[in-house]
Amino acid sequence: MGPVVSFSQMKQTKSKTKFHDIQGKRVTFPKGISLETKNGVKKITVTWTEQGRIRKKFFDATLEGFEDAKEVNATKKQELKRFGQDFGSISDDEKQALDLWRAYVKEAQMNGFSFSSAYEVMKRGIDGLNTTTPDFKTLARYYFDKELMRKTDGELTEHTETVRQRLFNIICPYFGNKPSHTISENDVLDFLDGLKGQNGGKASLVTRTQYLNLLKSVFKFAVEQGNITKEFNPVANLKPAKKKKDAEPEILTVDEVKRIFSFVKNNPKYHQFIPVLTVGFFCGARVEERAKLTYGDIYIGGRNEIFVSAAVAKNGIARFIYPTENVKAWFEYAKENGVSMNATDTLIQGDTLKQRKTAHSSFLKALAMETGITLPKNCIRHTAASFMAEQQGYTETANQLGHDIGMLLKHYRRAITKTEAEDYYNICPATV
Repeated sequence: MGPVVSFSQMKQTKSKTKFHDIQGKRVTFPKGISLETKNGVKKITVTWTEQGRIRKKFFDATLEGFEDAKEVNATKKQELKRFGQDFGSISDDEKQALDLWRAYVKEAQMNGFSFSSAYEVMKRGIDGLNTTTPDFKTLARYYFDKELMRKTDGELTEHTETVRQRLFNIICPYFGNKPSHTISENDVLDFLDGLKGQNGGKASLVTRTQYLNLLKSVFKFAVEQGNITKEFNPVANLKPAKKKKDAEPEILTVDEVKRIFSFVKNNPKYHQFIPVLTVGFFCGARVEERAKLTYGDIYIGGRNEIFVSAAVAKNGIARFIYPTENVKAWFEYAKENGVSMNATDTLIQGDTLKQRKTAHSSFLKALAMETGITLPKNCIRHTAASFMAEQQGYTETANQLGHDIGMLLKHYRRAITKTEAEDYYNICPATV
């Protein structure tokens, strides 16, 4: 390869015109353009001097590449004439922006875009190029340690533990090492759509909303801390999907509940879960209430009532539940078959609330798998509410469930016949 000729040298050197055969056509190389071999491949090369350094740009040895090279060569000559060899006072960042601008404008023109569209595309390109952000895993850890744990004075509460599991066990494995500013709105939507529910199916609307709100908190914190700029917040414009109006609650049929109790009755390893199933299906206790209740709260055999204290109740308001005859029968069956019922014992085994809720969840998953019965989230309480409302009326049912009649009618109750309600409360050890 011969000596490199710069634009400044071209002014003083009279080179002979060089002809080259490009794809069977004889072409003339103007000054500043040469044919070089790069990595064993012939390339058309544009050479110029910029800020005291020799610059090169390579093109394919084709007629199309030659035309592109001539265009770049002409541009460089114009810039040399206008700014001088040191390219005036323009910085490297400005030079990079100018090059990007040309590329985006060319692309926009080829695709029929407007000048303003090309500008927006170019701006996003430069912003992304010059943006340095932590990967999502680092951002998540920073949010959890510096924001969430700060609010609890470093204490790992039930809420923060739930957030921790969602953040590091579910979200981080998905986004992981991806730079935060490169996560798009579509990336988030794909993540939410891919979430799985308790039984392996698609996650509920409530679950997807919870994860979206968590991501909103993380990225809002990132913007506030200057980790990303607000235009790179992928969840800024995302809103939780609204639940369909007038959707009936998902409940089980009388036959399905019979099958469940028949299964646990005939499988001794599950006898310990008979009490918690009973207060769920026939008393309407919430999941967390089932995990907190002790046998001392249940006065079956003495006073016919279950006491849900303020510490146990979700809304912090104490209430009483009045068990039906089949509830008594199931408790007696469980006790006769080896279930310990000391007053201080919880209905679910486990030293902590978390352990008991986990055991409850694992049992329901196994139950669904073994029986083939789908158990949507909160279906046990919804089932209880629907049958209880038919048997005991709206007011009494609302009181025992621990909310008002409006909430019962809107979210919990499904139409049940009188005969179905009678069959439901006839589910006992002697009938399954």
